[in-house]
Amino acid sequence: MPRKNKDSQAEQSRPGQTAGRPAYLRGLRPREKPPGEVKEAAPVETHEEQEPKEDVELYRWTNWLLPRRPLVAVFVIASLIGCIVLAYWAVPQPFFVAVITIIFLNRLAPYLFPVTFILTEETVGYRTFLARDIRNWDVFLAYREFPDGVFLTHDIRTFRGRLKEGIFLYYYEDCSNKDEILRIVSTKLKPLDEALSAPQEKKENKGGLRSAFDRIRRLRSKK
Repeated sequence: MPRKNKDSQAEQSRPGQTAGRPAYLRGLRPREKPPGEVKEAAPVETHEEQEPKEDVELYRWTNWLLPRRPLVAVFVIASLIGCIVLAYWAVPQPFFVAVITIIFLNRLAPYLFPVTFILTEETVGYRTFLARDIRNWDVFLAYREFPDGVFLTHDIRTFRGRLKEGIFLYYYEDCSNKDEILRIVSTKLKPLDEALSAPQEKKENKGGLRSAFDRIRRLRSKK
């Protein structure tokens, strides 16, 4: 018995062996490298993240339309106050009157308050009190010049384009920044007459009832 215990202790003390599971269940052991050999690290692939393209501001100016025509301004302000008083008389609830007031101010904000117009490489629009409208250049089809500004319009050849509201960029009252605004707008959009004379691109059928009716109509015309 003492001999058996000594043999088992000798087997456990042998270097390179671990006690516990039998050798045929331990699987293949990794090959040990000499102490002086250093394992080479695998090269790590680094993927450089593409930084988003920064939108560069091209031009910014501020206009205030209210003081340009004092009589019209008085009429607009009086009408606004009258509508608010009428709303309070019809529904004397502060919350309802506050909502109606915010709606009126939001629709009339580009006229009542100073407006900051912003032209960048990607977007065009304005910001003012309680109102903001910033859009991409590619949503517009063309522009049209007026004595006091330039109008950015959608494709008015389609019903949807006629329903969409464009953006009017007002010049300074003395039109001192007219050339700069037209220079930037002309690099992004075409004049309205030139854009309308170009052939309209046919859109692919995206499915739906309208495309189905169009296909049936084309089949009937072939027969």
